[in-house]
Amino acid sequence: MFAFDKSDLQRFAVSSVGALILSTACIVGAVGPARAAELAPHAAASAPAASQAAIR
Repeated sequence: MFAFDKSDLQRFAVSSVGALILSTACIVGAVGPARAAELAPHAAASAPAASQAAIR
């Protein structure tokens, strides 16, 4: 049989907290650039016009 003692419980708790922190960091890291692009759409919209003016 499997015995689940205090050491295993502590290991499980620490691993769960670490996974939660890592997941939160990944989500925050993905949302940051998306929010920045959302706040400055005019910079992305003006880029093609500026490049087309240079070609002419």
